[in-house]
Amino acid sequence: GVLALAGLAVAPDAFAASVAAIADATEAVEGAGGLLDGFLQAFLLIFFSEIGDKTFFIAVILATQQDKATVFAGTFGALAVMTVISVGIGQVFHLAEESTTALAGSNWDDYLAVALLLVFGVQTILGAEEDTAEEEEEDAKVAVAGMQFDGNAALVLSTFALVFAAEWGDKSFIATIALSAAASPLGVVAGAVAGHGVATGLAVFVGDILGDRIPERLIKYAGGGLFIVFAILTALEIGK
Repeated sequence: GVLALAGLAVAPDAFAASVAAIADATEAVEGAGGLLDGFLQAFLLIFFSEIGDKTFFIAVILATQQDKATVFAGTFGALAVMTVISVGIGQVFHLAEESTTALAGSNWDDYLAVALLLVFGVQTILGAEEDTAEEEEEDAKVAVAGMQFDGNAALVLSTFALVFAAEWGDKSFIATIALSAAASPLGVVAGAVAGHGVATGLAVFVGDILGDRIPERLIKYAGGGLFIVFAILTALEIGK
């Protein structure tokens, strides 16, 4: 009888512990899902935004003239740092939204992210028929022209500075800010850095082989479509 009473006394604690464990596991699964969503969205957006843009051609041109691994280090380093900065800016917006939600009653940073993603998507699709790759390549040639490098360290630093300046404020930079304000910041950092890494690797190591084979129109339609899809997904998350 005493053992039975003791079992009844322990049962509520065991049940509470089980409920807490299930809740923690559910939260972990949801967090992992948010991380993966942020990674995939950032990777796809960055990859399709970077292929064929000015920084892509800067890497291609430099890689045909200088050591490829060193050019990759400078280019990828600049893009990775830029990603961290843009995600940080996005988190500032997110924290500002959290501090004002109680007063304003709306997730304005999420709405801003949806609006920016939609604008970029429509803009990219409308410009898909325009042949901008040659213009981007010419801009890259102008940026690289006359540059001289005294050793690998100078090449890394010069490439870093050139790419950083070219990337500041462009579409992928602003899109990363918008995405990080509405999605997992760690997922966005990892996905964006991975996207930059793959795009930069293609530019540096096979860009001269790809040449005019890059399907610019297809990439623009795919990129624009992804912007719009992710804008819709973000809007649906707001409604939950």
